[in-house]
Amino acid sequence: MKNFKNKKAVITGAGSGIGQALAVQLAKKGAILILSDKNADTLADTEKLVKTIGAECHCYTVDVSQEDAINQFAKDVIKQHQHIDLLFNNAGFALGKISLKDVKMEDFHKIVDVNLWGVINHTKAFIDVLLSRPEAAIINISSLFGIIGVPDQVPYCTTKFAVRGFTEALRGELLETNVQVHCVHPGGINTNIYKNAVHYKQDANVDRKFQKMLERTTPEEAAKTILRGVERKTLRILIGSDAELLDKLARSLPESYTSILQRGMKKIGF
Repeated sequence: MKNFKNKKAVITGAGSGIGQALAVQLAKKGAILILSDKNADTLADTEKLVKTIGAECHCYTVDVSQEDAINQFAKDVIKQHQHIDLLFNNAGFALGKISLKDVKMEDFHKIVDVNLWGVINHTKAFIDVLLSRPEAAIINISSLFGIIGVPDQVPYCTTKFAVRGFTEALRGELLETNVQVHCVHPGGINTNIYKNAVHYKQDANVDRKFQKMLERTTPEEAAKTILRGVERKTLRILIGSDAELLDKLARSLPESYTSILQRGMKKIGF
């Protein structure tokens, strides 16, 4: 996509983190913003930020775990704005550090509903209008944990690997169309995803170490990398040196990287 000026961009999970940073960066580039989040208060904060830049902004409170809510959101957006050009499937959450045997199945279902079905349902709801545009893009936020399988992160990895598979298969379907399909794999990003995770056990020492890992890259840097990737038609966008390093490890040692990773995590106390 050559530029974002006057492009209509839907961003899910726009109330904080990468979603909010994407909204701010797109506002600076002249995009028309269509923002959604489950939390109306944080969404209002984002709206204030982008309006100080002078962007046109429209906000919707949407629970991305609910298919009916997503379909109604899409209908409302298309009725009000006629079309969109960009779909950023960003909304998601984590369960924190928890072994599979201890995970409550209601939480497993919830993370799949948000992180995976949210992406699928938004894409399905907007695909026809995106295909009707001269140029368009779908940007799905997977994770470093969609590249490597991490112990005690089975639910989160399940959803992020699935987002990656969904995105790469969809990209193949749309190769000869006007729609670019991007998969984003952030490493450690300093957002509230860990703080807002469903923690079964609190460990201050682990929390400090995890937060330090998240301080590698700011949401603003992540957003700039994502938008640069969309502009350059980079279909697989890695964010952070940790994502780049572990991607190489997983591709070069696909069977043994898990034990290497586990040993490394034990050394630093995870």
